[in-house]
Amino acid sequence: MMVVRFGFWRMTCGAAVLAMAALAMPAAAEAPAAVRPVQVAQMPALLPTRFDVPESEALPIDGVWTISTIGKRIHIERGRAHVVDPWLHLFVMQVETGMVVLRNFRRTGAGRYTAEDLPLAGPASFALQPDGTIKAQINGALGPVAYDLIRQTADDPAALDAEIAALGGGAPPPPSAAPPAAAPPAGEPAPSPEPAPGGNPLANCKNLGVDPNTGDIVCMD
Repeated sequence: MMVVRFGFWRMTCGAAVLAMAALAMPAAAEAPAAVRPVQVAQMPALLPTRFDVPESEALPIDGVWTISTIGKRIHIERGRAHVVDPWLHLFVMQVETGMVVLRNFRRTGAGRYTAEDLPLAGPASFALQPDGTIKAQINGALGPVAYDLIRQTADDPAALDAEIAALGGGAPPPPSAAPPAAAPPAGEPAPSPEPAPGGNPLANCKNLGVDPNTGDIVCMD
């Protein structure tokens, strides 16, 4: 009896060990955990703020515009453009509200402007369109970049409307004064001025007479 019990105990213990091993095997065969994406460190862009860049003269395009390619707003204001909506530039640089992204705006003609693009590190040109948008072209350090500026608000709506009107040649010039009458040849009397409409036709007459047929007063000059 003791042997049977001992054997039974050995069999029971062996079964338990095999069961535990079977339970442990699936855990060892599980697939490795998914690799987490590498987090790239971000830092503020090395850009001046609106308080670091002096203002210049106001321009007709001063106002808030949306950059078409990223959907972010900038404010063109007295020679520089500063950020309204922040964005991430080149995946690592945080372009924050108040930072200047364009400076040294110059008007070169009707609806034509140039500036310096700081994030793209290159000269920029801008062309105002008849529909009120602006075509931008930047020759950046990493290659050319093009986008549209979509008007949101204008600092001076009348000035912007006048600039758009100037794209077609501008407002017509004011009418010039009538040229002075030519002087009569030497020796000839100056012609008598024409009577004003509704005035006295005999006002400038120096020799009055009477028409014998009608009895009316006539000018004998």
